[in-house]
Amino acid sequence: MKCKLETLFKAKNFVPNKNQLAAITNVDEPLFLTAGPGSGKTRVILWRVVNLIVCHGVKPKDLFLTTFTEKAALQLKQGLQSLLALATQHTNEVYDIADMYVGTLHSLCNKLLGDRRFNKDFERTYQNIVLDELDQIFFVQQNWNEILTAGELSACTEDYAKINNFFEIKQEAFSKLQAIKNSCGFFNRMAEEDYKDDDLKLKNATQIEKSLLAMTKKYRQLLLSTSSVQNPKSDFATLQQRTFEYIQKNIQNVKSDFFKYIIVDEYQDTNTIQKKIYFALAKKSKNICVVGDDDQALYRFRGATVENLVDFENICKAELGVAPKRIDLNINYRSKKQIVKTYTSFIESVDWQNEATGNFYRIQNKNIVANSKDKNEAVILESGTITDISKNIAAFVKKLKDEKKINDYNECAVLFPSLKSTKEKHFEDAFKAQNIPVYSPRAKSILLTEEFTVTFGLFALIFDVTPKTTSSENSSYAKFQKWIFDATQNAQALIEKDSLLADFIFEKKTEIALSKKNYNALKKFCEEKNIELSTPATEQTPKELSQCTKIDTQTKHELLKTNFNEFLKRSILKNKKEKSNKNVLTVNYVLSRVTALDWTLLDLFYQLNAFKYFTKKFDDAQKQNQDAPLFNFGLITQYLQKFQEMNGTILSGKIFADNLIDKNFFTVYLYTIFRLNETEYEDAENPFPKGAVSFLTIHQSKGLEFPVVVLASLREIGKSKPRPLDCFVRKFQTQKKLLNPSSEPLEKMATFDSMRLFYVALSRAKNLLLLAHATGQGQQTFDGFKTFFKTHQNDYSDCQNADFSKIQQSDFAQDDLTKVYTFTQDFLPYNTCPRKYMAFQKYDFAPSRSQAMFFGSLVHKTIEDLQNFLNGKRE
Repeated sequence: MKCKLETLFKAKNFVPNKNQLAAITNVDEPLFLTAGPGSGKTRVILWRVVNLIVCHGVKPKDLFLTTFTEKAALQLKQGLQSLLALATQHTNEVYDIADMYVGTLHSLCNKLLGDRRFNKDFERTYQNIVLDELDQIFFVQQNWNEILTAGELSACTEDYAKINNFFEIKQEAFSKLQAIKNSCGFFNRMAEEDYKDDDLKLKNATQIEKSLLAMTKKYRQLLLSTSSVQNPKSDFATLQQRTFEYIQKNIQNVKSDFFKYIIVDEYQDTNTIQKKIYFALAKKSKNICVVGDDDQALYRFRGATVENLVDFENICKAELGVAPKRIDLNINYRSKKQIVKTYTSFIESVDWQNEATGNFYRIQNKNIVANSKDKNEAVILESGTITDISKNIAAFVKKLKDEKKINDYNECAVLFPSLKSTKEKHFEDAFKAQNIPVYSPRAKSILLTEEFTVTFGLFALIFDVTPKTTSSENSSYAKFQKWIFDATQNAQALIEKDSLLADFIFEKKTEIALSKKNYNALKKFCEEKNIELSTPATEQTPKELSQCTKIDTQTKHELLKTNFNEFLKRSILKNKKEKSNKNVLTVNYVLSRVTALDWTLLDLFYQLNAFKYFTKKFDDAQKQNQDAPLFNFGLITQYLQKFQEMNGTILSGKIFADNLIDKNFFTVYLYTIFRLNETEYEDAENPFPKGAVSFLTIHQSKGLEFPVVVLASLREIGKSKPRPLDCFVRKFQTQKKLLNPSSEPLEKMATFDSMRLFYVALSRAKNLLLLAHATGQGQQTFDGFKTFFKTHQNDYSDCQNADFSKIQQSDFAQDDLTKVYTFTQDFLPYNTCPRKYMAFQKYDFAPSRSQAMFFGSLVHKTIEDLQNFLNGKRE
């Protein structure tokens, strides 16, 4: 049954403006949607997809919809499910988006690599094992010496300094971890620019540039050589490069338009390889729609290229042979008129013209206007010393709450270019003096949270890890050792209150001591019998080792166990038959096997969950909705799982004898997490708890809105000159003749980036925007604001003179995402065990034992293989 779009609009009380309606209903040509702040772009994207599916009969699997963040992708999925459910009520048709490509590009790239439609006869393909940022750091760390050698460098502080100096890192110039982080950034950028291995050479390159290029090639080789052919390893950037190569290689296998519509949100944040992927997928259909705002492009430091959006019309003509239709989503439904006028005037206060071509580095004629007709005061400029400003603004916010202009303090956000500035401390002290709580999400290291401290304090006690003394009290290592000390003290205090936990700790320590004792006894026995631990084990090895008189009965039983001896025999016969030494089981393997514990680090965490401290956290989450501790526990399981994937799961006597838990888990793994400053969990569904003003970076605030916003610093953040990596890429582009004429000049990048950063901050406010303009000794103001204030400073009053009677009362309500539940993923697991469902489905706990899951997955994949084989033959 057919359904008109207007009927669905009416059912949702949605009245699109002229341009929104044009964007939703135009389905026959490439689209270029410029979307200003508060212009309803997400709603337009959702309705455009609904229009395609419901009114034009496009199958969901023929749509490719991508956005920048996981949270935005979730909103799109749940928004689509909600609107399509509404459409079902009018058409009696069911719209299933399970096969639809919707998500972040990284997730969709891996899905593309496993999509059978690219392959002849629908043959199975295998997805990449994707390393996230932390995985990548550890991967490079594990292969660091090889990577350095390829670049003719060595593992010494002098060569670390060469790498770090290239990136102009002064504070930690001799740091190994900093050198690894910078190298990873270089590797990623080379992939994001789609430089192949053969491209990684440069005329007149400096020695360190030659080293980094050679290291990049070696890194790529290691990704492939340390993984299986079926499941190659890749980082996020390499994943995209492989996806583009895969599309180019296999697109001829697709019998029709693979995707009929490509829709890309936040297009201003795309990089070179992403642009290539989108246009490769749109080559046949030519139906590509990009949505973005060049004034909100914040991710150049991650390789994003704002020119992809600014020059989209010319790029589209060159790639697809057709010009896109431009539609401006230019009406701001969020902010008061004065706020819109302020951020519009600010972004236009610098010269964006390209002197060489006469064109502009910014999209022109967007004509941003406010839907609000309210001409009352909505912007306040507070100038003076930072001490006075912070006090005045804090008192002003308290007055807003007292006079009910805001309903709760969480309707106010204080934005900083960086949360590491001294201004943050001034504002925090000022708000606390007014008894206003402050909440700063992701400002604290994850290891400093109570849950991590207690858990790993208990681990330290169980594995007998003690803090080490260091010569420098202010070094990162000294701070980490202090954390271990504090963690063990907290854990000890917990044990004293729980006798059952004390008994459990004693039991685990006893098991570890016995495992270590048995291993050392067997090792000494081998030395006495002249048995080399590295030699291959024979069928007689277990029986011979069982003669050791200093091992306990259980270990002797393990040596003589039939299953183990049969396994050893089969392995020896297999190696003889294949004439291979690849998987030879050594004597040392036998020692480790028979002295291994029957629990892993992840098992240990789950065993700890049975005690009072942990069960109370579960109860609080279930009864009082105190979620943060459970999310932190979920993160603990994920970190433990990640460590086990890299280092193995078995805890054996050898591990305890060599003190490897201390060396590998604490001193390397946890210390790296500590140094990287991995931040605490932020609840995506309730990011701003009631009763507190939120302190955020401007980057964190992107995509959000608040009734009241305080821009706490007008000082330029970052460098006044371009980043070294941007300079290197420009050098590369120039030599290879890849430079886009519309590319921003290096000398203007810092200014343009700062303008965009502050534009995002200025456009977050709904009813009231407060600008904190610190003056006096040591204070600096960004040149863009200096230029802006020359013309507009007299347009605003200060906190003392603001007319409170004309400030609108907040009617703010956070949008709640529609919850989507399924029978097999939600109802059945919940019915089996509500608490287990709570842990694994809601809080993302990592499972400890996965054999059953693997078997179920294997059966599912086998059935899927058969089905797709038959489908391929049928076609």
